[in-house]
Amino acid sequence: MRYTMKSRYMNSSSSQIKLGHMTYINSAVFYSNLPKSKYTLHPYTPREMAKSIEENRIFAGPIPYAEIIRLGKKITPLSNIGVACKNDAKSVFVFSNISISKLKIKKKKIIIAVTSHSATSVQLLRILLRDYWSLENYEFVKEDSYHDICLVIGDPAIKVKKSGSYKIVYDLASIWKELTGLPFVFAEWVSNQSSLQESNILSENIKNSIELSNKNLEKLAHKFSGHYFDENEIVNYINNFTYILDDECRKGQLEFKKRLETLNTWHSLY
Repeated sequence: MRYTMKSRYMNSSSSQIKLGHMTYINSAVFYSNLPKSKYTLHPYTPREMAKSIEENRIFAGPIPYAEIIRLGKKITPLSNIGVACKNDAKSVFVFSNISISKLKIKKKKIIIAVTSHSATSVQLLRILLRDYWSLENYEFVKEDSYHDICLVIGDPAIKVKKSGSYKIVYDLASIWKELTGLPFVFAEWVSNQSSLQESNILSENIKNSIELSNKNLEKLAHKFSGHYFDENEIVNYINNFTYILDDECRKGQLEFKKRLETLNTWHSLY
């Protein structure tokens, strides 16, 4: 008997499958060549994406690696597809007007405003504060609160950097590489386990989209030009990421998980 997916993962008016749409520029390669007749895209921040998959509102999407650890066996990874950096990320930044080393001396407690978009970047920052900067006396606050430094990710981070609002910019993926010598995996595609067959089909469709996008990056860049980057900057930015996770990326994930397990439990502000 042919397996049919549960209707809640499809549009009521058609048989299209609901996918989470990560709207950042660096995720455009996943979606630009997907069959439009087969899938509908639903925009979410990374944190919202994980919640939507957990609550079975969408079939699949790229979610933060910290959420993958949390959800465990409730989800199924899609064939090594994700968003990783082997050097700098160019869009996961800590901004400040005073260096963290000087703030450690100047202030008894450093106030850090953190993004609402992703748990992974916040957890990465927690690891780096301890293991790279040897900083313990700090407090996280919501992103619109008074702060000494702030964590911003994705397209908003690019916009803040371009604005020149802060004197100092730390790229967290670059610092992670300096600390561990390993790539950092920010997100990975997963499904909610409702259909192994559809997961396999989706994996192949996404890989095909990535391949076609990489062959036509100028066309993709033109679509986003003026979106904080010019066309050449967008091409260089997308080329900076690894979308098929290799053995080194997996080692980076294991190292992140190992270090994360040594931290105290942190409860999200959002």
